[in-house]
Amino acid sequence: MTDPRLHYFAGYTLVDITSTGVIRDRGTDELKRNQQRNWETVLQCIGLRTQPMQMVQKKSEVNLEDMEFGEMYTGTQSVWSFAFVVEHNDIFRKDDDPVGLLDDSFDTVPVITGLEETARFILPIFYTNGAIKNIYFKILLFDLNKS
Repeated sequence: MTDPRLHYFAGYTLVDITSTGVIRDRGTDELKRNQQRNWETVLQCIGLRTQPMQMVQKKSEVNLEDMEFGEMYTGTQSVWSFAFVVEHNDIFRKDDDPVGLLDDSFDTVPVITGLEETARFILPIFYTNGAIKNIYFKILLFDLNKS
């Protein structure tokens, strides 16, 4: 029997992952090309385990007090959030953590920094844990059988 739930995941990062659609750098679009490169990195990391569907992305200025970033980051910062749907239940589960394999796929992956981020990073990589955590994930379940 098919699981009636849609499996939504959300990600939050301090790294500029703006989807610009710029896939070639002609010398004048370097910022937009590098933002797109970071977005492509996100898609590739997710795609290591499954094909994401219905990808949406948003940039907001957020007070990090209620966010789950590392303690190095405080105050109001630019945060890029994204959400997507997958077909398979527990595709990112590692032991008791429903997003553990997402964390593994992203941890220490290189990114391009110095774009439109307000946060500053020690190294240009995604960190998924510790005081310098700059990306994290949540699972969101929506049951179509419940009203």
